[in-house]
Amino acid sequence: MLSQILLVVLIILAWIGLRSILQQRHRAALRREQNGAVRGDGPSGGQPGRTTEHVEEMVRCDHCGVFVPRHQAVASSGRLYCSDNCRLEDRS
Repeated sequence: MLSQILLVVLIILAWIGLRSILQQRHRAALRREQNGAVRGDGPSGGQPGRTTEHVEEMVRCDHCGVFVPRHQAVASSGRLYCSDNCRLEDRS
């Protein structure tokens, strides 16, 4: 009975350790990817003719709170909305 409990405890500890190692590797990969994108040698690999993705500012709908790209936002009376429906509902 004691050996079975010890085996379960060891399996749980191994699982926790493996999970921690995998999370650290994932975080390190994300940091490398972000640093590469900042330097310009990210996903495009610095190859000529390839462009990097443009990051657009996100704005919050003044009615429902949803974030949308600025170019998709509907502006009215100095306020920004995610759609015409939210703009019309906010007026009521």
